[in-house]
This record gives sequence, C-alpha cells and structure tokens, in this order.
Amino acid sequence: MLRLLAGALVLVLSPLASANAQTAPAPAAAPEPARLAAAQALIDRIMPAAQRDSMVEQMVRPMMENIRGAVLSGPKFETAKAENPKLVATIETFMKDEFEHSIATMKASMPAMFDAMARAYARRFTLDQLQAIDAFFQTPAGHAYVTLAPTVMADPDFLAVQRSMMTDAMTGMQQRMAALGAKIDAEAKQRH
Repeated sequence: MLRLLAGALVLVLSPLASANAQTAPAPAAAPEPARLAAAQALIDRIMPAAQRDSMVEQMVRPMMENIRGAVLSGPKFETAKAENPKLVATIETFMKDEFEHSIATMKASMPAMFDAMARAYARRFTLDQLQAIDAFFQTPAGHAYVTLAPTVMADPDFLAVQRSMMTDAMTGMQQRMAALGAKIDAEAKQRH
C-alpha cells in the first residue's frame, strides 16, 4: 500500500519536475533584433523582474496546496493512514520538501525561461503587434491584469475545479499502476 501511495505521489508530482527533464528541440532561427528587443521589453512589463519570485509563489503555492489536499484526502491515503498513523507526517514532510524544491527550481530557471519566452514572442508577433500589446499593458487595465493575473490560481472557483480534476485523474490509479506493473513483469519474462 505504501509503495502504491509513493507511486501515486510520484505521478502527481512528476509534471512539476518533467518540464526540466524534457529534451530540448533544436534551437530555432534567431528572431529579428528589433522584434526581440520589443518582446524583451514586453516580457519585462508583463512579468517585472522584481516581482517574478512573488508571481511564482502566487501561482504555484495554491496549486501545490491543492495537490497536497487531494493526495491527503484520497481514499487510498485514508486506508494507508489507518494502517500506519505516522504516514501523515512522513508524506507531509516529503511533499513539503518536493514542493520547495520545485519552487526553487522554477525560480532558478526563470531567467532562461523569460529569455526563451521573449524569443518565442519575437517569432510569433510582428513589431507592431508587440508594441500594441506593450501599450495595452501600460494602461490601467493592463497594469491591473499584470498585478492580478497571478492570483487567479488562488481563486476558490479555480481551486475547486483543479481539485476535482486531480481527484478524477487519481481515480482508478491503483488499477492503472497494477496493470502497468503486470505489463512490465510480462515484458521482463518475455526477454528471459
């Protein structure tokens, strides 16, 4: 049961780590310098460097707390907790450490991520479009969007839908993991 729960946690937490584990595609052609400069200015306006860490915190912590709540309230966890009451503290510590590691990794990756975003924007938007988007973000409505958008993931409606999605995704996980284990065992036997 504990191995199954650990496997479920790995599956739930793996999307947080998999972004860095993906093999990068070949680099695209360099964008036009004027477009790149406009895109960099836009990224700096939308996600000001001084506010990036707090933006990550505002967007990621509510999602992580939702993951924690979904895992700790799941029926498999309740069964495992009844079998081993110390499990709660062990899982809480593991999840806290993993979440903190994920947040630190995201923050450390931000300079490269924002450079990549600027290049992607420069490839997709014309100079006129980039300047028009930047002009919007200089308006009161644009400024309000920059300030409030990171808090959307902490909205109760968003969190409720997210938790429901996680619960649905974890439903039947035990059976899917058992089927995967059986398939791996069968393939290993075929090789011998």
